[in-house]
Amino acid sequence: MTFWQENYGFVKEVYDFRLAKYQEWMDNLEAIVSKVLCQNVQYTYKEFKIIQDSLASLCRDLEKEGMKEWLDMMLEKVAMRAADEGGPSSRDKELRNAEKKKLQALIERHDKLMPGTIETQEKVEMYARCYAYGDDMKPTLKTLEEMRHLSSKDIHPHNMNMVDEQIEKAEKVITTVENSKEQYEELLKRGQKLVKCNNVAPFLAGLLEKLEKTWVEANERSKARLEMLSNSAKDWETYDEMRNAINEPIEKLENDYKKYRKFYDPVMFAKKLASKKQVLEECKKQCEDMHAAIKKCYETIIVLAGDEKKEFLDKEVAEVEEKMQIIGKCEKKLASMTEYNDKLTDAVNRCKALSEWATPANSKLKEVCTSDTLTPENRVKEILLLQEEAHKQRPLLEPLGVDFKALLTEEDLEKSETAKSTLVEFEDTKKFVNEVCDEIEREATSISTDDRLYADYYCIVKEAMPWVEQAETNTKTPLPKPATLEDALGILENLQGFDATCVENKGKLEEAANARASMEKPSNTENLVEKLTPRWQEVKKVTEERIAKIQTLVSTWQELKATTEDLAVKMSEVPKQDEPNIEELEKVFTSMKDLFAKKKELVGSV
Repeated sequence: MTFWQENYGFVKEVYDFRLAKYQEWMDNLEAIVSKVLCQNVQYTYKEFKIIQDSLASLCRDLEKEGMKEWLDMMLEKVAMRAADEGGPSSRDKELRNAEKKKLQALIERHDKLMPGTIETQEKVEMYARCYAYGDDMKPTLKTLEEMRHLSSKDIHPHNMNMVDEQIEKAEKVITTVENSKEQYEELLKRGQKLVKCNNVAPFLAGLLEKLEKTWVEANERSKARLEMLSNSAKDWETYDEMRNAINEPIEKLENDYKKYRKFYDPVMFAKKLASKKQVLEECKKQCEDMHAAIKKCYETIIVLAGDEKKEFLDKEVAEVEEKMQIIGKCEKKLASMTEYNDKLTDAVNRCKALSEWATPANSKLKEVCTSDTLTPENRVKEILLLQEEAHKQRPLLEPLGVDFKALLTEEDLEKSETAKSTLVEFEDTKKFVNEVCDEIEREATSISTDDRLYADYYCIVKEAMPWVEQAETNTKTPLPKPATLEDALGILENLQGFDATCVENKGKLEEAANARASMEKPSNTENLVEKLTPRWQEVKKVTEERIAKIQTLVSTWQELKATTEDLAVKMSEVPKQDEPNIEELEKVFTSMKDLFAKKKELVGSV
């Protein structure tokens, strides 16, 4: 019996103890490796240092060469005993076979654990540097995150003082961020260098990205917050300034409004109104510009001030808009005064026009009545013309008097000498116009019916004679030869216009003849209508002949133009046709040829 067989129990006990320790060692090693490689946990450097030391302790005898050899030997001995034919019972053999498998599995686990453990040993040093870097970064990152938060949180300053306080805070935030720049750049440079190494911790890239992002956001948001607050401070300042400044033009308008009153001299009133309107426009523009600035600032500061301040700010804006109602009052009042002055100006101008008619009409009447050079017929004609004008002017007095009465009330007359003088001027003009009209009417009434009729006859004939003479000259002058259809149309138009004038003058001659024939006592003077009528008839005859000739020429020319265009269209279609209709073309060509000859003959006869 060998030593192993004699001391099997003791050996087995030692073997089981060392096997358990080996099992425990591998369990601890696996746990430490899993902690090192854990993806979702980030340790502090101090925590990781403990893990690193534990791993180093467990890996001192990583190979465990003595134990592994001893266990291999014991496994061989156990196997040999289990295979001994004269050995223990089959139950013992099964136990020893199980021990063999257990040991074999433990050795296999050891072999599998070795590569991961060696890899972890290689990474742990770099991981420790990464965790140390993370610990070094935390104070700076925390400061940047706090500054970013301070630059992003909601604030609602309600007045200028609160805005100034927030500006001071924002400036302190920017100062804190700028003071962290040196640490940030050092950490960034260190992190960029570290991330390029092998076996770096997985969290390092994310941590570095977070640092850069936080730095950028802290900078941008802190500066944006300061800019917003600075703009808001300007808007608050402008808002308060405009609310005070707008009082000046408004008070100016209010004082001016109290001085608005009517004037009864249209020219002076127009100048006053122009001056008042200029002041109104200037103040209105100032108020509207200031109000627009107030509204613009309101839209900006209400966003920052929040809903708590909205009711108060709305009230302040409403107060400004209420003050601005004076602009509408001034505009309405000035519009009413302008309308009054327009009516007064119109009435004064109509009065002036009557006066300007009456003065020369009165002088003309005196001249006609006392002239030694005028013929009786011309005297009658002039008086009748004055009577006709008087019949137009006198009816204008009554509505003008109504207008003056409406414009110049008793109250106006009591408080204004100008109103009195304006009304007196109208009354004087009215009296003078009536006197002139009455005088004209007396002179016209003194003219007998025969004198009136003979004056009508004589004046019409006197006007008709030069026309007849000129018409005869025109009919004896040859017509120009038209070179184009447009020339012919122009000649035709002129002739038709002349013919219309002929008809008009025939009516005048008939009117003169009727006036002479209507006289109770026939005139012994020569009847010029009887002499002019045959001459008119000759002019009319020549004119109608010329119209007929030119009309024929125009019609022939237009037909020739249409035929020529038709022939051109048909000729352009010939190349496209297999069998063109030559007879039709010849027919159209012959027609064109005949029309051309006829046109030429008509042109020659013009």
